[in-house]
Amino acid sequence: MTSIDDTLSEIRWLRNEIWRCRRLLGTKLPGAQREAVEKRLQEKLSAFDRLMSTAFPLTLSSKVYSFKSTTIDSPEAPIENAAMASSGCLEKSISG
Repeated sequence: MTSIDDTLSEIRWLRNEIWRCRRLLGTKLPGAQREAVEKRLQEKLSAFDRLMSTAFPLTLSSKVYSFKSTTIDSPEAPIENAAMASSGCLEKSISG
């Protein structure tokens, strides 16, 4: 069985990989490299979604609020919310 520390570490690693892919896509890449990075981004997003659903199976509502008022429909929402949860900001935002 994987510990919560290992799971959170993997979540952070996937989040960083997703950010790295998005940064790369913001640069001028040749067609083949861009396609490879887009494919890798999709793989990392899928892995991130699977890991988040197994690590945190509880769904509270259809909208998730953060400091930026990001909704669940935003492509950035799962990443930002995972960052908040792993850094302890979620507790602070809930408790006031």
